[in-house]
Amino acid sequence: MNGSISVGTALARAFLFPGDLACTAMGLDSDDKRELVRMLVNSLVWIVLGMLAVVVLT
Repeated sequence: MNGSISVGTALARAFLFPGDLACTAMGLDSDDKRELVRMLVNSLVWIVLGMLAVVVLT
C-alpha cells in the first residue's frame, strides 16, 4: 500500500488505543494475555464513554 494508512486502519487504531496504552503501561508483551487485557480495557472504556454520552445527551 506504499506506506499509506487506510481509513479503516486509522479508525481501528483509534478504537484500540486505550487497550494498547494500558497493556504498554503494564509491560505486557505480545501474547495471549495482552490480547485479553486489551479487549477487556477497550470494552470497559467504550461502554463507559457510551453510557456517559447517553446520560449527557438525554
